[in-house]
Amino acid sequence: MIKALLRSEWIKFRSYYLALGAALVALVIVPFFLMNLDYSQTAVGQTKALSEALHALYLAQPVIVIFTSLYFAQEFVKSGMRTNFLTVSNRKAWLAGKILFLFLLLLVLYSVIISSCFFVMLARFDLDFSWSLLGKFLYYSSFGLLSNLFLAFLTAGLALLFQSWVVPVSVLFPLLIGLSRLLATFIKEAKYLPDLATLNLFEYEGLQHSIDLSGLGIQLLWLALVWSPAIFLTLKRDVR
Repeated sequence: MIKALLRSEWIKFRSYYLALGAALVALVIVPFFLMNLDYSQTAVGQTKALSEALHALYLAQPVIVIFTSLYFAQEFVKSGMRTNFLTVSNRKAWLAGKILFLFLLLLVLYSVIISSCFFVMLARFDLDFSWSLLGKFLYYSSFGLLSNLFLAFLTAGLALLFQSWVVPVSVLFPLLIGLSRLLATFIKEAKYLPDLATLNLFEYEGLQHSIDLSGLGIQLLWLALVWSPAIFLTLKRDVR
């Protein structure tokens, strides 16, 4: 059944042009940011290159939020969820298939993004390829990618909970483009917001000295807070 559901999700994703377009934008935007960023003005060489690469991954978060919300909320357009639940009697299998497909989709998406970023980084900063540089790039970017993955699933959870793509975009997009940092200047507890909690994972120079993964734990708590009621309501919701 899972295989059939994954095939169904693939067909729906290909036919939903807004989500497909957002995915294509995500593939292009990160290398574009990397080609134009000059954030770490004091760093040089590999340090500057890796620092700018991590910043590019961070700046791509709003696009990932929009893409995930569009894809996951397509079920609520034109009674799509009602049709699915009437077709697939096992809601747990349907939800598992949708979550698994999103995970695989994000895995492919980020694999392409990381590959393109690495080669753009080599070209822009005039670096020679080396396995040690590749290993360092993959190692330090993996923390930020995991944070982005959690953020994408937080977006999906909000879309499922409120049955709309508007809510997750309205909540998370302003935070990602600066509202959370503004709140942090007035409210000390704002550091526990899902985007600020892992901000240190996108600072290469800081990661060289110490790697604090507590922010990922905070994001996991946000995921549990959102997904618990979302799953409960989805399994109990009456679609007649």
